[in-house]
Amino acid sequence: ADAIHLYEQVVSRVPRPDYFQALGDVYTYQGKRTEAKVWYEKALAGYLKSVEQGNAHYFHHLAGFYADSQEDPAEAVRWARKDLEVRHSVYAQDSLAWAYYRAGDFTNALAEITRALSMGTRDAHLLFHASMIFSRAGQLERGDELLRQAMSVDPKYNSFHVHR
Repeated sequence: ADAIHLYEQVVSRVPRPDYFQALGDVYTYQGKRTEAKVWYEKALAGYLKSVEQGNAHYFHHLAGFYADSQEDPAEAVRWARKDLEVRHSVYAQDSLAWAYYRAGDFTNALAEITRALSMGTRDAHLLFHASMIFSRAGQLERGDELLRQAMSVDPKYNSFHVHR
């Protein structure tokens, strides 16, 4: 309830689509799907408006939105690929890996997350994705090791996460 109250204050002052999505995620976490839907619709409209204006800023957010909030893996892969075309970063690589994972393409997910991990970034979000991907690809020991690393970076990571 406190998080909702704070996010509502934030979005009233700074109406950004990523904040709308975060508020929708909090409502979803609380099981309030109807309220979440309103904020997800606002988020999607904002993301797409930005894209229509020629901005690439929200490509990454769209990939996460479709991978996790709306669960449309094909769209997640599409936006993650677009993001990687623009940004050659560990987070763009992770985003594509996670989109492939959500699409059930574990071979490509493993290849992409391996590239992301090769950059040496210690981030709980990235390491959690890597742990899920390696585990699903049948490399359970490596998956467990990556999950332990994620928890060592942020012991409370798994309690709740709003996509960033």
